[in-house]
Amino acid sequence: MLQWGTMLIVYDSRHRLHADPQYKHPENPSRALRVIEALVKSEFSTQLSFVGVREPEEEVLVLVHDADYVEYVKRESSKGFHYIDPDTYVNEHTYTISASYMTTTYYTALESLESKRPVLVVPRPGGHHAGRSGRALGAPTLGFCIFNYAAIASVALLKKVKKVLMIDFDAHHGNGTQDIFWEDGRVVHIDIHQEGIYPGTGDVVDVGSNAGEGKIINIPLSAGAGDETYVWVLEEVVKKVANTFKPDAVVVSAGFDAHINDPLTSLAATKITYRNFGAYFGELLARNEVVSLVSVIEGGYGEGLVSGLLNYVNGILTRSKHPNDVKASPAGIRKRVRDLLKTNLSKYWGIEARV
Repeated sequence: MLQWGTMLIVYDSRHRLHADPQYKHPENPSRALRVIEALVKSEFSTQLSFVGVREPEEEVLVLVHDADYVEYVKRESSKGFHYIDPDTYVNEHTYTISASYMTTTYYTALESLESKRPVLVVPRPGGHHAGRSGRALGAPTLGFCIFNYAAIASVALLKKVKKVLMIDFDAHHGNGTQDIFWEDGRVVHIDIHQEGIYPGTGDVVDVGSNAGEGKIINIPLSAGAGDETYVWVLEEVVKKVANTFKPDAVVVSAGFDAHINDPLTSLAATKITYRNFGAYFGELLARNEVVSLVSVIEGGYGEGLVSGLLNYVNGILTRSKHPNDVKASPAGIRKRVRDLLKTNLSKYWGIEARV
């Protein structure tokens, strides 16, 4: 039986079995361990409840991934430690660990509809670069990822609700998620990422097709974009799209590698950005505008993994923005992107974004 607090944290120490022998890979067990240690020591620790992972159910995995890809991961994992592409490793535990997190995320998302409590999944390995058949949209690698947890959370929620808003503020484009929901009109996928870095996808002109046309909203940011740009995106895009779309649930790919001190990116966000995004999502849940909020940790390889996460969770729980006021500005978005984004928002949503 799950013991619900104000927020449920999905975490299992078995993730430590997925590791490279030298612990030199950026995606290593220390990331999740740092996150959990910080949460346990936080000022809001008494508001958190923790649950481990279930045993994997393959029928859950194939709700978002092709059966051939699932078998591929299982087969490669059985061979022991090796790289399946230049970025991504597996070992004999990888399939079981990632599949267990997928299965648990699926059922926890469903249970959240009854509890009305926000959920935070602390999975390993990562997820949002994994598409239906693995590498997505021509990406050169899986980008440390195996299965897509944010996608399975959304699929689970769509069994009970009609519309899901997915927000991905990881510094790298969620190409796997875009691949999975490209034609799904029930999902709006807003992806805020750094332009010109891995995986090289997520241009503003990519808007989805068929029932999903207009439901994919890519916002590539320039290096050094900073909090001012993120606040602008939150106010002028995320909130306005949500007000029009009126989602029943929100799923967040919560990557903290846009932080100013992350070694892999250069977007220069600070705790202000993460606190404000968390506060907005917390408000939606508290006001019963949505019935579920599921966040999945994605990237974050420096100070931001802890600082950004703690401020994000604080925002959700307190529903209060960061006290430092930041003026919203689209200055961190190139003119071409601003112009096309404004056109897309007007065309598909009837929204006038102030630029």
